[in-house]
Amino acid sequence: MKLLFSSTLSVAAATATALVTLGAPAQAASFLGIDIVEDSPVTGTAPTIPHQTNAFLGDGLTYEFSVMAPDGLGSRGLFYSDFGFMSNKQFTALFMEGEQSYDIANSAFINDWQGTCNVTITAPCTVEYTFEKDVEYQFGVWERGFSGNATPQFRTFGVAQLDSFKFPGLTDQAPNNPIIEVSDPGYYFIGMEDTRFPLPNGDFYYDFQDWVVKAKAPESVPEPATVGALLGLGALGFISRRRKAVKR
Repeated sequence: MKLLFSSTLSVAAATATALVTLGAPAQAASFLGIDIVEDSPVTGTAPTIPHQTNAFLGDGLTYEFSVMAPDGLGSRGLFYSDFGFMSNKQFTALFMEGEQSYDIANSAFINDWQGTCNVTITAPCTVEYTFEKDVEYQFGVWERGFSGNATPQFRTFGVAQLDSFKFPGLTDQAPNNPIIEVSDPGYYFIGMEDTRFPLPNGDFYYDFQDWVVKAKAPESVPEPATVGALLGLGALGFISRRRKAVKR
């Protein structure tokens, strides 16, 4: 009986281990088409801004996005802009700036015209979105100008980092720029660039903090067919060991 009980536990443990291994998310170079970086803060000037977002195909899963916490999330910049994605030539905003683009009494050299949720970013502060399977999407910033009524520009530059993200607290043109760090284990932090201010020589500033959003990927699970196959193997192993135990 002890041998049979031990064998049953071994099969169950092996099956569970296989499920966990298959269910673990694969290491990837991008998150929802956004380059994953490990070297934040990613700031500088260049004629071409690095880390342009790429189109990606939806997987039918639901992702969580938030500008609620930790402190430091939200928008930056004097101009109105919204955070979201383009699909089928239409922009969908996950977070929008409302009646004004920044919190009251802010400035570029105090906190870079920061906008926060329930002040200038319209609620809800946390949203979930399901990306339809095999539908194409691309993340970006929907820039609406100083008044909010200008012809929108879709800006497609951003980076993602797992667990934490560092970025300048002030405008990318400010000297001695203090660094803000946000963190939450298991979450991605997305930093977007609006590419608003070029230098006289044609280069662009970039600091990837015009929107900073926290995102959570759904836990990956094995396909039903894979689960069935693993459970089937476990059952066969149990039957085989039971027969051997009976013969003894």
